[in-house]
Amino acid sequence: MKKAGAVLLIVMIQVATTMPLIMAECPLDAVKLGACVDALSGLLHVGAGDPVVNQCCPVIEGVLALEAALCFCSTIRAKLLNLTILLPLAIPLIVACGTTVPPSFNCPAQ
Repeated sequence: MKKAGAVLLIVMIQVATTMPLIMAECPLDAVKLGACVDALSGLLHVGAGDPVVNQCCPVIEGVLALEAALCFCSTIRAKLLNLTILLPLAIPLIVACGTTVPPSFNCPAQ
């Protein structure tokens, strides 16, 4: 049990030290974007009028869709979440906010 706790602590320290570096490339507010990613974690579908759309569109407003998508990639990775599950939710969110992401968009390799 102590070993698992120590491993978790090490992972948390690594995330805390790398998140500012990852998010330094993103022009969006890291805390607010992180809250959007957390909200996406509980969704199966994103659509206009959705509370997540209302919460997240102001966060990504004013940046290019590709920048927003890249920021979501960085935030999902920094939170150690599954890109395969969350990116397909993030893209429709970006589209619901009135921008277009290239149809073949994939997060770049780290």
